Amino acid sequence: MTTPQRILIADNHQLFLDGLRMLLGRIETCEVVGEATNGRAVLTLLANDPIVDCVLMDVEMPELNGIEVTRIIKRQWPAVRVLAISMMGDYPTVQQMLKAGADGYLLKDTGKAELARALESVALGRIFVSPALSPVLVHGVAERPINNQAYAEPLTRREREVVLMILDGLTNEKIAQKLCLSRTTIDTHRKHIMGKTGCKNTAALVRYVLERNMHI
Repeated sequence: MTTPQRILIADNHQLFLDGLRMLLGRIETCEVVGEATNGRAVLTLLANDPIVDCVLMDVEMPELNGIEVTRIIKRQWPAVRVLAISMMGDYPTVQQMLKAGADGYLLKDTGKAELARALESVALGRIFVSPALSPVLVHGVAERPINNQAYAEPLTRREREVVLMILDGLTNEKIAQKLCLSRTTIDTHRKHIMGKTGCKNTAALVRYVLERNMHI
């Protein structure tokens, strides 16, 4: 039997904490090992009992917010995964949280199935962003053109188009249809993009683009 993920939940609303604990209790692969109502409490709990696999973290919390706490966690306990869960779904907030090192971002109206998928994904070392946020990410990146100087080799205009469609969750086949190109051509573009950015998978590319797209 697989050992359950040990989850620390952090939110400044006790009612939400109670509901989240109840929801996680219905996911067999999870075990809630602590809860905190502010950012400093998260750090204290980790310092006293670092046997935590993942922190489910609200972005807006008193004393230290989720972005600040995430930076500290990734510096002091890099093996601990951070999955943001927030009512805030704007591009700057999502981008800042991921840049701080968060392994995923969920909205608070998510259901049990999506929460379980997100926890499984980050446990495997992947980035999980709520599908509901895809339009936000795509529009945010599109409004702030990718700075080619951030890449070892500049991306072509076509490659930048493909990057935006990858962020939108489209498969190579769907991208080919939208751009009226062959699947082989898109496969080649994707290979070049991964080579230029040094990314090995889509999750790494998402973080790469978001981290380099906006100066904070």
